[in-house]
Order: sequence, then C-alpha cells, then structure tokens
Amino acid sequence: MRTRTFDSVVRELKGKAILVANRGIPARRICRSVRERFDAIPVMTATDIDKTAPAASSAQELLLLGSDARAYLDVERIVRLARQRGIAAIHPGWGFASEDESFPRLCIEAGMVFIGAEEIPMKLLGNKVQVRALAQKLGIPVVPGSDGAVDVPQARETAHAIGFPIMLKAEGGGGGRGIFEVHDDVGLEDAFFKASTMAQASFGNPRLYVEKFLTHVRHIEIQVIADTYGNVFAFDERDCSVQRNNQKLIEITPSPWRMLTQDLRDTLKEYARTLVKAVRYHSLCTVEFLVTPDGVP
Repeated sequence: MRTRTFDSVVRELKGKAILVANRGIPARRICRSVRERFDAIPVMTATDIDKTAPAASSAQELLLLGSDARAYLDVERIVRLARQRGIAAIHPGWGFASEDESFPRLCIEAGMVFIGAEEIPMKLLGNKVQVRALAQKLGIPVVPGSDGAVDVPQARETAHAIGFPIMLKAEGGGGGRGIFEVHDDVGLEDAFFKASTMAQASFGNPRLYVEKFLTHVRHIEIQVIADTYGNVFAFDERDCSVQRNNQKLIEITPSPWRMLTQDLRDTLKEYARTLVKAVRYHSLCTVEFLVTPDGVP
C-alpha cells in the first residue's frame, strides 16, 4: 500500500468485490463508501443470525460464516472464504478483527488488498508494554507502573514501589478485558492467575504488566488519521469516562470536563500525532489517555 496512492487503489478496485469483514453500523457505513467512493461491489461477512439483520441489506452479497459468532474473529477463515469468492480487497471496519496484526499479512499473501494499517505498526501499537516504553522514549507521560511484563514476585515488588492499589493488565489486551484491580498483597497472587488466564484465553498472550490504579481521572481519547506520506491529523477529543467493567458506555465530544482547556487538548493531540508518526502508522487509530483532575495526562 505504501507504493501506491489512494487514487490508484480506487482505480484498481473499481467494479470489483470488496469484503467488509464486520457487522452492524460499521459494516453498513463501509458498504456505502464501497459503493460511493470505490464504485465497487460491497460484500459483507455474516453469521447465520446476522444474515437477516438490517445491516445485511447494505451489502450486494453476503459471505456466510456459519453459526459461530466468534467467526468474525477468525481471520484465516475469512481470508480463505474471501479468496474462494474472488474478493479483491478486505476492509476490517473497527472492532472485531480490525486489530489483528496478522490480517494485513494474510490478505497480502492471498493476493488481496487490505484497506487498513500495516502489520508491523499494528503489532507495535497493539502491545501495551511496547507502547509504554515507546511513549516514555518520546517524552509522553505514562501511568506509573512496571517497566515490562512481570511475574508475581515482580508484580509485588512494583506494587510496593508505586503503592497499592494497582491494576494488573494484559500486555496484548484491549476492550477492557484482562484488567484486574488489586488492593493489597493478599489478593495479588489470585488476581494475577485470573488475569493471566483471561489474557491467554482472550488474546493468546498470558503476559501481564502493572500500572498504578488511579482514581478521579478522565478517560480521554484522541482519534488520529494518517496517510502513507507522513501526514498525520488528530481530531478533537472524545470523553469516554462513563464506563462499566472498564468498557465505555458513552462517548461525548467535545468533553464536558471543565479542566480540559484548549492547551491541554492541543497537548494530547500532539502526543497522539507523535506516537503515530514514530511507528509510521497509517489509517485510523485511537490513542487513549487518563487525565488527572489537575490536567496532567
């Protein structure tokens, strides 16, 4: 994708079948773009349950995945079925398999265009320990915690150094999963085992790291879009502080938080751009910040 312009890709895909490997609102919106921007044929993945859902009517054709709802995460099967159908390109949408770094590689190996980020930048940004280390190197503040993945004794040592309560977090995690709050030594080992087991089951990676558990903070996100020429644009913030089980319930933009000044907003946007540029990422991504009441990210 780096050797071709967007317009050249649009010309290449005109009139061909583009698979939208997603469901619901993301799939509906992307199918519309496939028609309007690419003048191509929108094909949508669908399980047996979803094939009659309202979003399915947005596609000209469905690529049926069977009855298992987890099929949306099975990128090898999706690519295999897409290749059999003669799909020219795959758009992963957002959520589901869009953050699976093997997806771009599998598409390329199958001779299809992957409309999204590349494998290496995705891998770098998908590993929370690597991102923490990179952010620190770039001068971007991070939550106090361990320097890397830890075992139980190392987690305990870090906890005593930064003070309880702490959070045990999955190195390869996302979506609020694989996060356990620990308030004292007594519950540390049991929480570590549960978090590691969940991380392995959810992400195929049992490794954990430690962060200080912060209270009275705002969860502020900055979405970034970057092209293959090094141009990076950061949008204004989304306030995602209303959560349940570490998962966002409501996104508000602009943030209603009075402490979020224009200077702080500009600082967060610059941090987001700096991080994305450092890994030469292109496409869309979201950089998440925890901001304290005194306005320190």
